[in-house]
Amino acid sequence: MTPLLVYGRFEVGRLLRSWRFLLITIGFPVTFYMLFLGDRGAGQVVGGTAWRVYLMVAMCSFGSLVAALTAGGARLSAERSSGWSRQLRVTPLPGWAYVGVKVTASMLVILPVIVLVEIVGATFGGVHLGAGTWVALTAVLWVAAVPYAVLGALIGFLVHAETAFPVVTALLFVLGYFGGLFNPVSEMPGPLRTVARLLPSYHGAAVGLVTVEGRGPLALHWGALAAYVVVLGAVIVVRHRALEAHAGA
Repeated sequence: MTPLLVYGRFEVGRLLRSWRFLLITIGFPVTFYMLFLGDRGAGQVVGGTAWRVYLMVAMCSFGSLVAALTAGGARLSAERSSGWSRQLRVTPLPGWAYVGVKVTASMLVILPVIVLVEIVGATFGGVHLGAGTWVALTAVLWVAAVPYAVLGALIGFLVHAETAFPVVTALLFVLGYFGGLFNPVSEMPGPLRTVARLLPSYHGAAVGLVTVEGRGPLALHWGALAAYVVVLGAVIVVRHRALEAHAGA
């Protein structure tokens, strides 16, 4: 087994063995789904989608966000402060492996979070979709979470360990609330609707809703998500090179 695969297994194993991490990433979206499910009538429709379906898709996206920012941002910044990232430089791993494995590990953890929220939606929430729609929705929401994983890695490179938690918490609030994951964007005031359409969380949930509804401008949402990946990824490369140059000086 190559050093890269060994390191990848190690990272994923660390995440799955951390009960605090699993409790936060799984507990938050499931709890919020069950809490907010009764805020509206069972048959109420939001933007052409039943409220219970809208909320399930939104909480899947929120769970992805929690998992990505916690796994990438908080943990990566802590590792940088402890010197773990410096120790990896003396291993045979290529320079890009540290970032690449972090993003990949986040994505692997995000998938079961999405599936679990969907299971809760199908049982507790009474969401009924066709088998093909369930599979498509899961795949779409998972791919749409890539910007979250990249954002998490970027936070880990930008902030120190002592400030990582408040930064992650603030971003969860901003991207969750203003991105329409807790309240439909269509019900927000005009200026906030404009802000929502600039956030990746809005587009991440939107591709899921379009998949369920079978209509909508998918190209617009995917284009916005891809732009976030490119821009955030470019910033990570610049920041990573700067840190490497500083360490080697």
